[in-house]
Amino acid sequence: MLKKALLAIFGIALLAGVNAQEKEEFKPHGKMEVRIYSNFNADVVGDGDDKAFQLKRSYFGYKYNITPEFRAHVRVDLAGNEYLSGDENDGKEMQYVFFKTAALYYEKTNWFAAFGLQDTYQFKEQESLWGKRYILPSLLDRQKFISSADIGASAKYHTDQFVVDVAVFNGEGYKNLQQDNDFRASLGVTGFFADKKIIARAYVDQSTDEVQLGSVTGFIGLDLDKFTLGAEYTTQKNYRYKEGHDRNAYSFFTQYNFTHRIGLWARLDGMSSDFSNVDQEYIDNQLKVDGEDIFAGVEFKVVPKKINTSLNYQHHISDEADPVNSGKIFINLEVRF
Repeated sequence: MLKKALLAIFGIALLAGVNAQEKEEFKPHGKMEVRIYSNFNADVVGDGDDKAFQLKRSYFGYKYNITPEFRAHVRVDLAGNEYLSGDENDGKEMQYVFFKTAALYYEKTNWFAAFGLQDTYQFKEQESLWGKRYILPSLLDRQKFISSADIGASAKYHTDQFVVDVAVFNGEGYKNLQQDNDFRASLGVTGFFADKKIIARAYVDQSTDEVQLGSVTGFIGLDLDKFTLGAEYTTQKNYRYKEGHDRNAYSFFTQYNFTHRIGLWARLDGMSSDFSNVDQEYIDNQLKVDGEDIFAGVEFKVVPKKINTSLNYQHHISDEADPVNSGKIFINLEVRF
């Protein structure tokens, strides 16, 4: 009897040990990612008469989990359009290839850290709630208050209710990776309330350049099952490292989803500038960009989270003394897998 009991105990212990080993066993693995953003657009308001198909972005990447804590991510942007200068090019666009991500990440319990070329933090919460980067980047990305990716080091500490993030980047974006002695440091705090239905974020950054750039951003969002609402405001001293140009911006956006596939959305962006010791030509050019942008449309998710489309209208009112109105109709497409 005792012998049988001992054998049973030994068998249970052996099985428990095998199960524990199976749970602890980790096999390195990875997956590929692809995102394609394209559109057709046509001028319908103003002096323009352009009609065009555009490939705005084409991301190809690979994520590889080295250990349970460490992973690497490489992503290439194959459709970063840039205008060519020179009479022979006549303002034509040419595609360039950029590394958008090339970083090592560490994540364990409440800690997260990254080193290398990586996404910046300033507008990630806004962009996540907005959820339509294939149509429009967030305000701060679109107006170039900060690049969506940069090279440097960052860290986060998170609980169920709060996230604190710190980072030190080169400060010049993923297209300019030259070595210098100047950096851009940032600190952000994000809070989640009412079962994460309410999101609030505050963010500051400061550069060490001779022309010191500094930003302050505040954001609050509401995330319900069918309805989302977001509002943000930012101010930046020496905008884009231009001494004597301070810029302010705000954005409001909302969406209502009738079903899990069909929704209506709208967004309002506003920009204004303060100038000191800046030449008039620069001011005149900036006032064409400043003003208000009004966007509205319908979104249809052909295959949710895989194929998304939107028919929308985008309107700009300049901040010039004699404001200029311009508007375009867009058909946007996103494919991801």
